[in-house]
Amino acid sequence: MTQVGNALEYRDTDQMIVSAAHQIKDNDVIYVGVGLPILASLLAKYTHAPNCKIIFQNGIVRSSAFPLPMGTDTLGTQSLAEQLDSMFYVNCLGQSGYINVGFLGAGQVDRYGNVNDTAVGDYLNPVHRWAGSGGGNDVMSFCNRTIIIIRQSSRRFPEKVDFNTCPGYLDGKLGQREEVGLPSNTGPAAVITNLGVYGFEDREMTLQSVHTGVGITVDQVKAEVGWDIKLSSEITDTQPPTEEELKILSEKVDPNGMWAGGRRQIR
Repeated sequence: MTQVGNALEYRDTDQMIVSAAHQIKDNDVIYVGVGLPILASLLAKYTHAPNCKIIFQNGIVRSSAFPLPMGTDTLGTQSLAEQLDSMFYVNCLGQSGYINVGFLGAGQVDRYGNVNDTAVGDYLNPVHRWAGSGGGNDVMSFCNRTIIIIRQSSRRFPEKVDFNTCPGYLDGKLGQREEVGLPSNTGPAAVITNLGVYGFEDREMTLQSVHTGVGITVDQVKAEVGWDIKLSSEITDTQPPTEEELKILSEKVDPNGMWAGGRRQIR
């Protein structure tokens, strides 16, 4: 973070993390994936949502803050945790409706919020293969709201994902999630990228705000989407980070620059 005159300078990654943190409310119970979702959840906890609970897929339950980990199952995430259980236990909590927010990274996300974390191209002969779902399918299937955070490019924003790892609104039809056995009133609620913030209107991803503070325009956003993106009738400039948020992010959440630039730094 630097300051020129009265204006703060910050990276697009800082804007992503802060915008994602703004999606979290106090007292939310959050099923958190590795990477930027952890940074955003910790930032929310240190600022406007001190009573949020952070849960990892392997059964770690945190009401208290903790050092930023390289992964999810570390000594840092376990030390002084309020509960240490199992993935089965956490997924049962999700299926029973006790976890209201899911927070995921993604390899691809499509028009209706479906996420691919499995393979690009043909499943049996892929161009690229990711690590797979982990707990991601359970997060998207059972949480009331799921927030997705992803660096945006047209390759990562196809109109239809190559493989549906985590079900969003499937083909976008009303009631389709319920037809395949998923709970009602669940599914993706927001997508946060380095270019803008998206919500969902009639189950279709819709651009709500643009990161003009880091020089992004609507035309740049459109160029990195694999379909004709729907624009909100109330599209705005994204709320920029405050000086306090940037300070907490750099000094308390990630003081060692472990996730500087949005990618884990190997040290």
